[in-house]
Amino acid sequence: MTGERTGHHEYADEIGLYFESYGLPRIPGRILGWLLVCEPPHQTAEELAEALDISRGSVSMAMKMLSANKAVVRQAVPGSRRTHWRLRPGFWLDEAAEKARQAHEWIKQTERGLELLADAPPESRQRLEEAKEMYTFLAEQYGRIETLWHEQRKQ
Repeated sequence: MTGERTGHHEYADEIGLYFESYGLPRIPGRILGWLLVCEPPHQTAEELAEALDISRGSVSMAMKMLSANKAVVRQAVPGSRRTHWRLRPGFWLDEAAEKARQAHEWIKQTERGLELLADAPPESRQRLEEAKEMYTFLAEQYGRIETLWHEQRKQ
C-alpha cells in the first residue's frame, strides 16, 4: 500500500479483528470499518483494495457477503462508470429488527424443546424455560427499539 497508515486504517483493522472474533471473515469487517470512516463515503473496489492493501478478488468476495447481508449498496456516481459502494442507509436499525426476528425464532425452538420435555421434572425443563424467558424479554425489547430510535432522532 502506498502512503502512510492512518488512524482510519487502524480502525478498519480493528473492525476486521472484531468480525474475526465472532467467527466471521476479517476482510469484510475491514471493509465495513473503512466505509464507516472513509471520505468520500462511497468507494470503488479499486479504492477499497488500495486503501486496505488487499486484492481486488478479496474485495469482490467481501462485497458479495456484505451485499447479501444488506450492509452495503451500490451507488451511482455521476461521471464514473465504476461501481461505487457505500453503507446502506438504515442498516443499523435493520440489524436490530434481525435480532428481534432471531429472538422470536429462539422462542419457537425453546417451546419445541419444552413440548418434548412436557412430562419431565421441573429441573429438567429449567434450562429451556430460562432460555425462553430470556428470548421473550429480548424480543419485547427489540420490538421497542425502532420506536425509541425514531423518538430519539427527533430530539
